[in-house]
Amino acid sequence: MKGRRRVPAWPLPLLAAAGFLLSGYLWFGTGGAELRLCPAGSGCQVVQTSRYAYLFGVPLPVYGLLYYGTLLVVSGWGEDPARRWRLALPVSAAGSAASLVFLGVQRFLLQTFCSLCVVSALLSFSVFAVGWIWGRSGLRWPTLAVPAVAALALVVAGYATAERQVAASAYAEGLAKHLAASGAKFYGAYWCPHCTEQKRMFGEAARYLPYVECDARSPEGRPEECRRAGVRAFPTWVIGGRKYEGTIPLEELARLSGYPPP
Repeated sequence: MKGRRRVPAWPLPLLAAAGFLLSGYLWFGTGGAELRLCPAGSGCQVVQTSRYAYLFGVPLPVYGLLYYGTLLVVSGWGEDPARRWRLALPVSAAGSAASLVFLGVQRFLLQTFCSLCVVSALLSFSVFAVGWIWGRSGLRWPTLAVPAVAALALVVAGYATAERQVAASAYAEGLAKHLAASGAKFYGAYWCPHCTEQKRMFGEAARYLPYVECDARSPEGRPEECRRAGVRAFPTWVIGGRKYEGTIPLEELARLSGYPPP
């Protein structure tokens, strides 16, 4: 049609491919692996080894791969470039909103920036900006607002969950060390499901528990110590000179041993 602007199609696959490759590169560096563009001691590695490099236990670059992979699929959808940008715009709105949170975490919580993560965010912002120019015609504001708000809620919920898990893990470790230091004993057997459940409550902090194995078949077994303590059931706790049988919640163990509540 005469006078109609020609919508460029090439920026979308170019930006999406760059973001996809960058996310894949960052994925290899998650957890501390040193990359040529993410050397040891750099802000990039600080961010990549922090707990904020994960969302619901999944490395952030994996979400980047899914995000940019979706944009790559959209970039080849149909014959109309304008329609491709209309499809990409809500997706990039969600990605840009999430990127703002990630940049805020780096700036205000980690107080350092991952340069490669900043580049990834800029690629996302670029897709949104170009999509706004070429694809916003005919779109209503909820089409952009809903995915952006959903992405924000997902990221905030993921980080909030991680914070609670970190806090719970720190509390469990403190309680386990307190029980050991106060002279408490946790008697059990390797085959006892209730003992396994009691350890599971402490997670990784279970290694700090003052545990005594009572079955002689175990290499760590100390049956004589269990007999002297008068253990008749598993698990048995001895706290402050008093005996308690059965699985005990962490809050109750804290109360019985005089450890501050969470």
